[in-house]
Amino acid sequence: MARGRLHEALHKLAVWFAYAGGAIVAAIGIMSAISIIGRTLWAKPITGDFELVEIGIAVAGSLFLAYCQITAGNIVVDIFTIRASDRAKAAMDCFGALLMAGMFILVGWRCAVGMTEIRHSGETSMLMGFPIWIGYVCVLPGIALAAVTALAQGLGLIGVSERVSHE
Repeated sequence: MARGRLHEALHKLAVWFAYAGGAIVAAIGIMSAISIIGRTLWAKPITGDFELVEIGIAVAGSLFLAYCQITAGNIVVDIFTIRASDRAKAAMDCFGALLMAGMFILVGWRCAVGMTEIRHSGETSMLMGFPIWIGYVCVLPGIALAAVTALAQGLGLIGVSERVSHE
């Protein structure tokens, strides 16, 4: 796959993952509002609403990671590099992307291990009885896409996408 096509494919996937994450956050917001209204007016909240918020936000957060990586949306402290040459900055960006890839791989590996152990133990959420391991499974695709994106950036296979402004 050519460099441009790889970048385009990863960017499109990152955008779709971010849209999915946004939809999950919106759904959680609506569910929370309904639960609060139900609790306030009829003393009937949605059972396990906090469990759904916990799992949903974890999944949504993981889905934003690749978009943040491909658009260079991570926090950068450039006070020490502001006067560095463009070549030095590019080298540091590649090194930073490789470090991020390593971190994403490590987090993904530990999530997979945790998922396996929790699945074998049969742990469920307290109120809903929801199998906890399913939440771990749902987090893994976002982490995996972020790892692939960061690795491709670190190896110089793709660049950084511009963020779209909706002003």
